[in-house]
Amino acid sequence: MKKLIVVMISSVLLIAACGKKSGTPRYAKGSKEYSFFAELSKSVPVLNPDKSNELIYTSKFSIRTAEIMPALYRALGRYASNLQNLPSDRLKGFVHKVARDEAQKKLLLLAATEKQVSVPEDTVQAQLERYYSRSGGKEAFVNNINAQGLTLDFVKEDLKNSLIIQKYLDDVVFGKIVVTPEEVKEAYKQDKLATVRHILFLTRGKSKSEKEKIRKKAEEILARARKGEDFAKLAREYSDDPGSRNNGGLYKDFARGQMVKPFENAAFNLPVGSISDLVKTRYGYHIIKVIKRTKETRPFKQVEGELYQQLTKIEKQDAIVTLLDSLKSKYQYRELFKS
Repeated sequence: MKKLIVVMISSVLLIAACGKKSGTPRYAKGSKEYSFFAELSKSVPVLNPDKSNELIYTSKFSIRTAEIMPALYRALGRYASNLQNLPSDRLKGFVHKVARDEAQKKLLLLAATEKQVSVPEDTVQAQLERYYSRSGGKEAFVNNINAQGLTLDFVKEDLKNSLIIQKYLDDVVFGKIVVTPEEVKEAYKQDKLATVRHILFLTRGKSKSEKEKIRKKAEEILARARKGEDFAKLAREYSDDPGSRNNGGLYKDFARGQMVKPFENAAFNLPVGSISDLVKTRYGYHIIKVIKRTKETRPFKQVEGELYQQLTKIEKQDAIVTLLDSLKSKYQYRELFKS
């Protein structure tokens, strides 16, 4: 399962929030957006355009459907005539991802605000000027964002928040990261790439009772795999991972830092040919079969800098995950996904 990596500076054209009041619908009846979400809600009921349903709760803020609808419309609007053919599980998963991304950004902004991190207005304006240039001028840029239901004031404020988050990460979080020459040398000795097949039993957003049923089902499939049933066939039948299910659960030649940590640990530490116990990640339960691993073949001096960058990237990713886990606990983060 590919690692969820926080995008440190969001593209302003993908930001969803526009400050709708709690519970207030986003779009007026008769608008093209209203019609779009009325159709989409047949597959994903929580997107009923007559409501603004709460998706994520924290003690400081909530993420509601009205808040993320503009981002969903920009991403999915081109499929308006074909919504009935889009898999409902994929649509639900995408809705949940957009909501999580917005919640994570707000959590990081809270942390940055607590540390009194700020950026000068001229820094914000300089970045805006770069957006203008890429769009063919300020007027073209403003017309573009207005067509998406956004205002220049909102975009500027959102950009400022993104820059504050980036500064906080760079100065406060990443400033503590140190990768030593010894760590680089040790990384060179380790396996570079792993190939596995896996079966995911998705638990994210499920209730406690649902998770227990899923765990029992995963244990049943694990027993069948260890008795010698075709692992690829089991993955195609039972895996909830759309990225690998149709390929028999195969993830080929991935490096360290590309998967969530428990998954990576199993892939790089279990004996080749073995099948893991249930591996729990933030996505759910995994059954992992290690197919092969390969080592670096280039000379150390040739890859030393590359390894340093890779280790630094991994440390940054781990630092963000740890920080977000801490913030979620602090602010009583709860996902309320039902459909």
